[in-house]
Amino acid sequence: MPSTLTMDDLRTVPHDDVLADAEKRIGRVLDRDHAHYSRFNGTAGFPTSEGTWVRLAWCRLEQLSSSAWTGIEASVAIRGVPRPEWYGGSQWYDPSRGVVWRVDEMSRATATAVSPVGTVDHKPALPAGWWAELRCALSALATYTTDRVCVQQEHLSARIRDVYGDEIDTTVPEWACAHGDVGWANVTAPAFMLLDWESWGRAPVGYDAACLWSASLTVPVLAEQVLDEFADVLHTRAGRLSRLLLCANIERAQRRSGSETPMFAPATAASMELLSSLA
Repeated sequence: MPSTLTMDDLRTVPHDDVLADAEKRIGRVLDRDHAHYSRFNGTAGFPTSEGTWVRLAWCRLEQLSSSAWTGIEASVAIRGVPRPEWYGGSQWYDPSRGVVWRVDEMSRATATAVSPVGTVDHKPALPAGWWAELRCALSALATYTTDRVCVQQEHLSARIRDVYGDEIDTTVPEWACAHGDVGWANVTAPAFMLLDWESWGRAPVGYDAACLWSASLTVPVLAEQVLDEFADVLHTRAGRLSRLLLCANIERAQRRSGSETPMFAPATAASMELLSSLA
């Protein structure tokens, strides 16, 4: 059986038995010819025989978090944010692989994701009103009260100190509810919808907009547009700290891997400006 160390892209390992198990548990036939596999986080999505969408995910036992693991079903309480409707799910332990699997069935998005990955290499053609819909959705989400946690103060401070030192005060002054993973793979167009709700919870004000800004860094004109669209939160101290955290993540990943990504140079340049403004 495959090691969990090689399961970040399920296409690279045998998993027909898992799909068969998932079909039995939810009572649906998965359209395997039109599956969408992530290359990074071990998830996969499938159209079904009933016109719905099924998401498959796994987690190592030692990393299992009840908060993150139940994010999709917990999001049903949120109103005013366009997203797929969750119908139900199932989870089970796989002793041969040492992981827990989760399968969730939901309504199918009415449009496709802007990008198959979180980032883009060109400015997407978005319809009139799309940015306003995104702002409205994130504003509505920010008003929701929750005890779920997306970003912890301790994590933000430790990550920024690890990459940039301890010369700035990393205390976040404002917190709000956030989606936690607003990249170009999790927003749809032309009809707007926000996908993948595993990680939502409290985060610094402006964190979601900062995530989209970070995902746009390889297209400077797009990153500038995100800054303009969300200037009210991205130019606050909480918004700047959110952006600096995301730059730190990019720079730290490059240092650990030794291979420079297209995001590294713009993230490094942005971090210098942010450090100056936060001093």
